[in-house]
Amino acid sequence: MKGIGILLIALVILALCFNILGMLHFVSLAITLPLLFLSLLAACFFFTRKRTFKGMKKPTR
Repeated sequence: MKGIGILLIALVILALCFNILGMLHFVSLAITLPLLFLSLLAACFFFTRKRTFKGMKKPTR
């Protein structure tokens, strides 16, 4: 799971750099803004989800 977190952080940083290029009009903002939003959404979902206890299995006879 550590690898996914590092990958998501790298994706957010890459999307921020790509968005800066969009603000400089090198790339369309219509491409960069959804990419930044989706990368932030995925990172927030991954880092804030709760690891809940699902209960114990009943013993079988």
